[in-house]
Amino acid sequence: MFFRYIIMLQILLICFASMSCQPRQQSIPPSLEPISQGLDYLGSWALNDTQNQLFNIVVRPDKTVVSNWSKGDRGAEGERGTWKRKGTRLIISYNDGWTDVLSPSRYGISRQSYSPGVGMEDSPASFGSAVRLEDQLAQFCGVFQAGKSGEYVSLLSSGLAYRSAPRSNQIGAKIELIRGTWLIDENAALISWSDDVVQRVTWQRGVYVLETESETGTAPSMLRPVDGLSYGTRR
Repeated sequence: MFFRYIIMLQILLICFASMSCQPRQQSIPPSLEPISQGLDYLGSWALNDTQNQLFNIVVRPDKTVVSNWSKGDRGAEGERGTWKRKGTRLIISYNDGWTDVLSPSRYGISRQSYSPGVGMEDSPASFGSAVRLEDQLAQFCGVFQAGKSGEYVSLLSSGLAYRSAPRSNQIGAKIELIRGTWLIDENAALISWSDDVVQRVTWQRGVYVLETESETGTAPSMLRPVDGLSYGTRR
């Protein structure tokens, strides 16, 4: 009987101790509680446009976005935009008035695109998925300016490539867009253009180098990521 009383007393002491701890736990200030930062959208992504053709965007820490979508008036210079977070969603506003919204779904990251002047409470012009690029592709996919010539080169993760000169200030002037294809060959991007020019992009000592394969031995030139907007593990 004596031992039974001792056991009951120990149980009561444990109960009182647990009750006394509860106020302390509830008094922890909210500022010390762990905060979830949510999904990290920074980096290079593959999206599809309203014609279901793939292009890429680069989401930068400075809240800017560069797109290598080259079918617009800017040609291979692509498009520019800014982004903001709203809950778990990333809202991208482009300079041409389009809006892309990335958000998590049960199948990954979904994308909704809204045409200029259309609010996000309306139906999107198109929708699909956004897929993060692998590091090897992210090293080359983006928009670049070629040396002193002022040409722009855009490489898409679909294997397509575009090249164009800067926009002219002349009213009604059209950009001549040269198309091509590219692939990764021994840690370099090998580009075959429709005008029979073959070029190779390599990463050398912290810069991109553009070499043209020709019998005349054209000197290599430097490729500069536009505004430093290419974002990968090596930059």
